Amino acid sequence: MLKIAALAITCAIIILYLKSINSELYTAALIGSGIILLYTAAGYMAETFEFFRVLIDKTGVNKEYFSIIFKIIAIGYLVEFAAGAIEDFGLKSLSDKLVLIGKLIIIGVSMPVIYAVINLVTGLLT
Repeated sequence: MLKIAALAITCAIIILYLKSINSELYTAALIGSGIILLYTAAGYMAETFEFFRVLIDKTGVNKEYFSIIFKIIAIGYLVEFAAGAIEDFGLKSLSDKLVLIGKLIIIGVSMPVIYAVINLVTGLLT
């Protein structure tokens, strides 16, 4: 985590320097820094995926549901990252629309899990 924090501070200093010199390089550095930070953080996510793999194996729950949950989480983080980048460009209204679209996509992707929960509840009630 210390490595990511140091990298983020370094990127921030570079971005602030470029903002005062050249706005085109500032934009590219901002996007590039975000991508570099995401790539660096991906290594830490391997432990989390391993934990969930073990959890899936032990519980016997359908693997498709965990796959859907991972998709929902990934969509949420990706939309949040993209919306933040768009907002940094000064396009707040577009950023808000992207967040709304992301929420709608999450609802669509989560329908199989919602259906399974409803089936489980109705099965318990009958």
